[in-house]
Amino acid sequence: MRGKVFSASALAASVAAAALLLGAQGAQAGGGCYGSACYTLQQSPPVYGTINETYVARPAQTQSRIIPAEYEYVTEQVMVHPQRVIPRYRPAQYSTVAEQVLISPAGRRWEVSRDLYGNVTGCWVDVPARFGIQQRTVEISPASTDYETLPAVYGQRQRKVMVRQTQVVHETIPALYETRQRQVLMSPGSQYWARGRY
Repeated sequence: MRGKVFSASALAASVAAAALLLGAQGAQAGGGCYGSACYTLQQSPPVYGTINETYVARPAQTQSRIIPAEYEYVTEQVMVHPQRVIPRYRPAQYSTVAEQVLISPAGRRWEVSRDLYGNVTGCWVDVPARFGIQQRTVEISPASTDYETLPAVYGQRQRKVMVRQTQVVHETIPALYETRQRQVLMSPGSQYWARGRY
């Protein structure tokens, strides 16, 4: 944008120039002005220049970004069954044996009989011992308890674990600066009297 900008000194110079101009016009009206004794009113235009100025096109900003948690699956060994001790009961072992037993002991008995002639006779008769076979059950081995140890049983399983927690990351976006050109008044225009050439 172009325009005239006057300072206080330029305004004072303009007022003085206007007074001289009126005096000159009065002098010309009275008898005229010729040659080097005359002054003419000169005017110089204002001078403008272009400067570069930097301004904030966008201020700095802080943004928050959420990074979700990360999970992974890990394989670990776990106990399926603990160690166990199992009792094993063994019953007693029996067998049947046959053995000779005394049924009746040896002895003597009095026997009465008749002889060939019909006479009654008596005598002592030796009676041998009587034996028989008897079966009985005997214990071969007594009852016992054995203990069997079964080792623990292990297996593998996968488990989901967190390897990184949820994070909030703050990111700062720096301000954005831009440069623009602006027209400024370098020197104001002025008026002055210059001696005439003719």
